[in-house]
Amino acid sequence: MVEKKQRQGRSKTLKTICPTCQQEYLQACMGWQTEDGNRKLKRIGQYCPNPACDYIAKDFVELEDTGEDEDEA
Repeated sequence: MVEKKQRQGRSKTLKTICPTCQQEYLQACMGWQTEDGNRKLKRIGQYCPNPACDYIAKDFVELEDTGEDEDEA
């Protein structure tokens, strides 16, 4: 069971406890994305900061269809 607790000072943002170890709150994993020469942070997923736990939840994004087929040569 995953408990969610409200963050102090924020009205609707909830923290999620790690479903594997039940000891730490999950933290957001961020990565840099470059578009048109501009760099911006993009959320990749969540991870458990506990060194004994290996829980990682990735945010899956649909890949864009480029319209090119690799099988045709």
